[in-house]
Amino acid sequence: MYYNLHVIILKRQAFREDDLLVTVYSEEKGKLVLTARGGKKILSKLAGHLEPVSLSYLNVVFGKSIDQLTGAQMLRSYASIKNDLIKTQAAGWFLNLLDSLTLENHQDKNIFKLAERYLDFLEHSASEYEIAKTVAWVKLLHLLGLNPAQKQESGFKQQFNFIVKNKMGEIIKFKNKFDFDKINNLLQFEIENIS
Repeated sequence: MYYNLHVIILKRQAFREDDLLVTVYSEEKGKLVLTARGGKKILSKLAGHLEPVSLSYLNVVFGKSIDQLTGAQMLRSYASIKNDLIKTQAAGWFLNLLDSLTLENHQDKNIFKLAERYLDFLEHSASEYEIAKTVAWVKLLHLLGLNPAQKQESGFKQQFNFIVKNKMGEIIKFKNKFDFDKINNLLQFEIENIS
């Protein structure tokens, strides 16, 4: 039995002699860890399509303990991100955050779309990466039900709610109305106190 996935590759790591463990966030099933047999081999057909910070289409078969990749096609490589150290750091930061805050097999198409839009923004933008990180962080916590706005005084509650309800362009247009340093501190406090 097999299934197909649209995924953002979060990370990959060595597994056994020639295999890879690939952590993805999929539109269809949420976060998954999959095995790519022979993925470390130089001539592997899968390896090039499983780079972190990529959007790929995967063919997967059910396994006894872990599902296995049988095919992969990269849909977006995000070359502009991978060729810029600052963009790479911003992308890696968010994908690590997504990996650490989500559980396996909990589908949320809105989280997938947030990650895709964040990578698209980094790919096509020449600035405002720190604002983009803060916006993505606020939106992710909101989607996970950890919205820190509910715990703040009304001034910051309005800022958080504006970020949650608006697109990146609108937020950047009004960036002078936000105290991003304070928002980042509140977000960091929220992450540190998740039990």
